[in-house]
Amino acid sequence: CMWVLCVHKIKRMIIVNLKGGIGNQMFQYALGKKLALKNNDTLKLAIDTLQKARSVGDMHRPYSLDAFSISAEIATASEVRTIKYPYGIISVWVRFINARILKKTNIGFIPEVLNWRGDLFLDGYWQSPSYFTDIRDTLLTEFTLETPVSDVMSSYKQQIESSTSVSIHIRRGDYVENPRVRKEFGICEPAYYKAAIVHVTEKLTAPTFFIFSDDIQWVKENLSLPESTVFVQDSDLKAVEELTLMAMCKHNIIANSTFSWWGAWLNANKNKIVVCPTPWFENNSSDLNLIPKIWIQLPKA
Repeated sequence: CMWVLCVHKIKRMIIVNLKGGIGNQMFQYALGKKLALKNNDTLKLAIDTLQKARSVGDMHRPYSLDAFSISAEIATASEVRTIKYPYGIISVWVRFINARILKKTNIGFIPEVLNWRGDLFLDGYWQSPSYFTDIRDTLLTEFTLETPVSDVMSSYKQQIESSTSVSIHIRRGDYVENPRVRKEFGICEPAYYKAAIVHVTEKLTAPTFFIFSDDIQWVKENLSLPESTVFVQDSDLKAVEELTLMAMCKHNIIANSTFSWWGAWLNANKNKIVVCPTPWFENNSSDLNLIPKIWIQLPKA
């Protein structure tokens, strides 16, 4: 008898450390998906940082990607330990130094990341489409809702699809209330939205504006909006449904928020107008590869 030894490629594992809100989680997943496809590796997600957010003084954000048709499972605690700390206590100290002393957050585009191979624990924000533009079709498919559309979402969807719809996202919440977040991002002032509406109105015929915000009352009291305005508000409407509705709009006016960034990026209208604020971050150092060139940038204040 002849024995034939077949050597198969050992499938490596990529674990993405999820943190932040849904927009951040989508950026983190997108990079993980890109590397998993490129290297033919298994992709898994670590959610313990989300669960521990309040204990370190951050706002608790729930795991949100399970609402989408993604193809990744949650990593076990054992898998996370193995991939995150391959060299035991040495790995623990290296991660501590990078995070606490060197303050590495991996926000923007780091080209060499796309060449990483082997078992990987991806810990960062990775906020750049340069990581994943070439797998756009895959992400458009995976970032579709897994569950049937709710009645309230279906109602707004019908209005959006039957009009020259323009989403406007106004982010308040922690951008106003959390001093650390406000210092990092700043907020988009009414002047930005006024200029953005003027720009879009000059380009389109009879647009209808759909308002998405975590503080609709503030919007009504502080922004001068056209008559053809629809406020998207319902306690039964989930955040992922709002993001999906933004993506269904034909055009987008976004805040300096990853939530509405994804609404605009997932918008499949080939002739879309996207207006975004500049600078995205107050220090203006990390957004160079965040904004697609075809988007219109207007001062946020």
